[in-house]
Amino acid sequence: MNTEQFLTLGDRVDYQNVRSYLEAHGWKRIPSRRLQAAIYHSGRAPSVEVQVPLDRDLIDYGQAMVAVVRRIAEHEKRPAESILRDLLRPRRDLHRFALEGAETQDGGIHLENGLSLVNGVRKALLSSACSVKRPGTTFHPRMSLADAEAFLKECRLGQTEVGSFVLTVEAPLEVAPHRSVQEDAFGRRASLLLLRSVGHVASAVRAGEPGRVLEPTPGEPVVSSNLCEALVEMMPPDESADLRLRSSWSPLLPVESQVPSEVHVDRNMYEAIEKLSHQLRPSRGAQPNQFVGKVVELMGEPGEQGEVEGAVVLQAQGEDELLKVRVMLGAAEYRQATEAHLTQRYVTVRGILRRGSRVHQLEQSAHFELVGI
Repeated sequence: MNTEQFLTLGDRVDYQNVRSYLEAHGWKRIPSRRLQAAIYHSGRAPSVEVQVPLDRDLIDYGQAMVAVVRRIAEHEKRPAESILRDLLRPRRDLHRFALEGAETQDGGIHLENGLSLVNGVRKALLSSACSVKRPGTTFHPRMSLADAEAFLKECRLGQTEVGSFVLTVEAPLEVAPHRSVQEDAFGRRASLLLLRSVGHVASAVRAGEPGRVLEPTPGEPVVSSNLCEALVEMMPPDESADLRLRSSWSPLLPVESQVPSEVHVDRNMYEAIEKLSHQLRPSRGAQPNQFVGKVVELMGEPGEQGEVEGAVVLQAQGEDELLKVRVMLGAAEYRQATEAHLTQRYVTVRGILRRGSRVHQLEQSAHFELVGI
């Protein structure tokens, strides 16, 4: 962001938002005779003072606000651009999902890993919102609750940041348009539960005690299988990057001191979290189900008879989400799959779904057919 862009955005910052931000972060206002500025003193070392302009008609209002932003950023050891975005979105909590590794040092990422991160973040937000509505639940078979969907609908993608690949999500504080933030803080509760749950999973796995997630003690969040699946989807399967979740909270609502503002999920936690996602699902006898979808990948090879057979990947509807499902097919069925792929027709197949991290396996598959024949 160049100087001119920074000044333009600085001019858009409301001084009331700055005052709320400083007071929420422990800064104290110092009495002053100046009517056009408010002086604030940091509540912790090193000691810093800022002068917040209180008159938007001032010629140098934008420059003065940029100086405030840079001072706050220096004090908090955060990029000035991040502080500026926090002040421009006061009714939203900001969550930054960063993949940190050799691949992402230049701010880029492979397309497949980027899409997986977006899908995983979506599932994590939705599962946390469902857990707010249904506390104590370790698996949400259908994440289609009205408030949870309304929360997700109001989430926005923000600008990416420099340093690693960072996905920024602006989450609303409330979901009811005609109620105040204090009356309806559903969005904040979902965001807080997300941070607490991810922090709990990471600390338990890091300590070599993943069982703490399966049997939480009083005061610890109940983690859902859906959230663990979301974390697995966010992380590259080749363990090439760590996942770091950082949150900046809206100054309009206080935040409990024990809630972490940053959680680091190490790349070597991938397998442990994937195992937790399976363990948190209720155990029941696996039953075959019917699946309908489209063939998105052909992976077959010539068999003993010279005909192509083997695995195909379907994108099929499962419960309340689209799943990628790998199915093993014989030569005749593989020909049907190839026709379906080329003509973009739907297929149907029956089998037992075994969940994986990104691509699931359909076991005991049978009755593979093109729809409409």
